[in-house]
Amino acid sequence: MIWRIRERSVFTRLSQDGLRTRAGVLWCTHLPDPSASPPRVAFAIGRAMGPAVVRNTVRRRLRALLSRSEHTFALAPGWYLIGARPAVAGRSFEQLSSDVEALVASVRRAQAAATPSTPASTPASTAPTRSAGPHDPGS
Repeated sequence: MIWRIRERSVFTRLSQDGLRTRAGVLWCTHLPDPSASPPRVAFAIGRAMGPAVVRNTVRRRLRALLSRSEHTFALAPGWYLIGARPAVAGRSFEQLSSDVEALVASVRRAQAAATPSTPASTPASTAPTRSAGPHDPGS
């Protein structure tokens, strides 16, 4: 299940702080947020795509593909703005499905790269010690 984004403040945060990825004819601006579970998704389908019928068809296809369990569970909790280039209008549902899979994989890689890894805790016996310098009272 995915939820929609409707708040202007979220779109502002996405444009300022979001990570940007691209795969094929799709692009995504995303912002990880553990409180946004299930993932919140909005679609940016511009008029260059074609008439309203074409834009709405593309939007419905993308929403259906992202609602599939394998794609939804692959998205971490957060905010996602997904857009498409005009070439997406001529793609079949199967081609669009592979584009969505590639985009989700690209988003996951970008999120993994942006997440700082926590260093392993150092046992007390091997912890580095600080030597007294010339200005320390212990020297």
